Amino acid sequence: MDNQEQKDLRWNELLLLLDVDPEWFKKPDTERYKQITRLGRQIYEQSEKSNVNKIDEQKYRTLISYGFTLKQIATEFQVSEHTLFNWRKDKGYIKTIKRRNYNEKVN
Repeated sequence: MDNQEQKDLRWNELLLLLDVDPEWFKKPDTERYKQITRLGRQIYEQSEKSNVNKIDEQKYRTLISYGFTLKQIATEFQVSEHTLFNWRKDKGYIKTIKRRNYNEKVN
């Protein structure tokens, strides 16, 4: 079963659960609530993973060298800027900088 089939099955299961009890969100202690939120997270995570797979590193480097903006690159790969940001961070294109505490003195 491929990713799209799995995603479709999860969506169908989610829709069935939502249809059974339209007031599910008012009952956070129920098993149905837990199932619905779990399925929602799985669908979201699966979408994010498939979006990241759309990004080709060589093409990314080429577009950067041609001066494309990150917004243009995200559009080219059909992903959100946030997804592109996370991909760049995971690949080491972004170095995280620890910010100084405002109370620290800068020498």
